Amino acid sequence: MKYSRYISLISAFGDLVILNFYFVFGVCYMKGFGKECFGSTSVLFYVFLNLAWLISANIFAAYKTDRQVYKKEILLTYIKTIVFFFFLFLLFFQVVTLNYYQRDEIKYLFVIFFASLLFWQFLLFFILHFYRKLGYNYRNVVIVGYDDKANELKDYFNGNPWLGYRFKGFFTHQKSDKKEVAGTYSELETFIINNSIDELYIMTNAIHHNAYKLISSVISKYPVKIRLVPDLSDFSYMSIKLVDYDMVPVMKIQQGPLSYWHNRMVKRLSDILISIIIVLSVLSWLIPLLLIIDLFSDRDGVFFTQHRSGLNNKPFNLIKFRTMKINDTADTRSASENDERITNVGKFLRKTSLDELPQFFNVLAGQMAVVGPRPHMLKHTDEYKALVNKFMIRHSIKPGITGYAQVRGCRGEIKTTRDMKERIKLDISYIENWSLWFDFKIMFITFVHLLKGDKKAY
Repeated sequence: MKYSRYISLISAFGDLVILNFYFVFGVCYMKGFGKECFGSTSVLFYVFLNLAWLISANIFAAYKTDRQVYKKEILLTYIKTIVFFFFLFLLFFQVVTLNYYQRDEIKYLFVIFFASLLFWQFLLFFILHFYRKLGYNYRNVVIVGYDDKANELKDYFNGNPWLGYRFKGFFTHQKSDKKEVAGTYSELETFIINNSIDELYIMTNAIHHNAYKLISSVISKYPVKIRLVPDLSDFSYMSIKLVDYDMVPVMKIQQGPLSYWHNRMVKRLSDILISIIIVLSVLSWLIPLLLIIDLFSDRDGVFFTQHRSGLNNKPFNLIKFRTMKINDTADTRSASENDERITNVGKFLRKTSLDELPQFFNVLAGQMAVVGPRPHMLKHTDEYKALVNKFMIRHSIKPGITGYAQVRGCRGEIKTTRDMKERIKLDISYIENWSLWFDFKIMFITFVHLLKGDKKAY
């Protein structure tokens, strides 16, 4: 594996150097290297510190060698590790009397220690990427099976040189003229020997089941790492877990982060808090103002309600400020540019997106979220679920007042099926990658767009 086994050792060694520099050398330096720094109890404490850190790091897999690790994962792993280490640190002083640290010293010491650890880990992260990009610490890989997903995987290997993968070719059930096809299944064994193959990726949907016996007999003879690559393109969910039903392995596909109750609870509490703020600070005076304007204008009413598709495709009454004259096409025809149905007040409300604000009442009622896929008319849901693949996935979470598709420019009138496909792609991306931070980011971009104005808001 071209020295990959040393990466974890280097990472752990750097952490221990930082740990001992701050908690042992640094404190002894401040105390003048007196007897207290070298007594039997102090030495016991030093040993405990190092063991406690290694145990904490092991529990949270801080030194797991993985080429696909991301900076966010490093940050979260080290937050969990240092919190657990902190409790072990305090536990020692509950058992052993040692007048070593002052309360203020501990407070600043852990902050500096954590910052130094992150600096070291991110430095190592970028050094490894640069080192691999130069052509070192690489892994030779082949792909067994050939289809669109196999080509995507090949492009991933070739397009990310800092990950250190060297793609050596495809293997198929019969000979092929394609230059990247290295051979057939029967030639796989010889190729593994001659090219020092480290990892073998098997496209489970692209090979015939009869080929498994031949492939397994080959790979059982050599220390290559096996990676099974199923085609889950029809299951647009991010979290996949392999579980055992007795002796039967089963792949469980979770419907994104919001399939977990604790994430839904966090999002719900956030939605309630934000909705209360908007209702009290804006709607409390805007609704009376619009009521007065309505009395002296068309008297069509301030609010407009419409059946929209909600969670699990259950209809609900969406509330908006009325922006159109009463008409017979409100439930079948979306607003378009220069729409003759829109009133003068309605033009202002739609241009500023103020017409959407009553939907915060829908949020408080639990029918919507602040951020999520925008809800469609029932007619449009029936139309597009037959035309656009994966359309109904967007109904696996609550619809939102704003959404990822909207802040990426996909708002307003839907003129072609392609417009809807682009929205669905972004909605699914939101479902797969949800986080509270992602929600706040979308809210911030929405607010910026409101200040700047949106040409599609009509």
